[in-house]
Amino acid sequence: MIANDKYRLAKLLFFVFLIIPFMMITSLFVDKLPIINLPWLKMLTQAVVFSFLIKAWLKYILGEANFTHYLELERSTLKKLSLGVLCGALAALMVVAIDNLTGGIRIFNLRGLNFGVVLGAIFFLAEAYIEEMITRGYVLEQILEMNNKAAAIFGSALVFVVVQFLWDNPYVTILGWSNLFILAFFLGLLYLLTHSKWLCIGFHSAWNMIFTCFFPAGKPHVGHFTNYLHLESLVTTVVLLIFICLSLWRLKRQSLLSYK
Repeated sequence: MIANDKYRLAKLLFFVFLIIPFMMITSLFVDKLPIINLPWLKMLTQAVVFSFLIKAWLKYILGEANFTHYLELERSTLKKLSLGVLCGALAALMVVAIDNLTGGIRIFNLRGLNFGVVLGAIFFLAEAYIEEMITRGYVLEQILEMNNKAAAIFGSALVFVVVQFLWDNPYVTILGWSNLFILAFFLGLLYLLTHSKWLCIGFHSAWNMIFTCFFPAGKPHVGHFTNYLHLESLVTTVVLLIFICLSLWRLKRQSLLSYK
């Protein structure tokens, strides 16, 4: 490893060790504020605080003042986000359909609509924004700068799991944690295919929203709005692995075409 890569890796590790405790403290602080007592407002507040931290990190640590470039705010942003939402919703609905066909109990939840589609969308977009901007948006990009795609995907997926464990703590089994890693691995491949943070954010948010608001397998875990019980299903594992295989095939085709 050359000196520049070692320096980049050191800053990356420092960022991870800084950002996760900061997120935990921010979450605890927001929960204590009586004026912020709604799930969507709590998550949106955390997303805003996180944005200021990222902006400061980019400016003062990395010397990159162009925060808009990091956020990928451009004319096609809404289009990419919408495409990600569509793909994430279809993927989640595929899990729901197969789950029901194989004997799983999962019905449409009208009570989920009481939370409000718009407010639910704000919650899950804010949550996905925080997690994706850390993992795919920063960790994966920084490791890619070291010209190591495999390490970038595995490293960002591992950080995603650590973030879930320390910040969210979904209380799932080994299968659930495995599916979280597989989901993160797929999102890493999706980023390599599309080079879009917002497409990943859209997929991630729609995936969580479908399983929480419309087709929950049970009650959300204590202390959090999101429902994680779909992660305890082998159907989820199989569907995500199929997506990974298709993504790897597509990446291989892209690399072959680039050499022609």
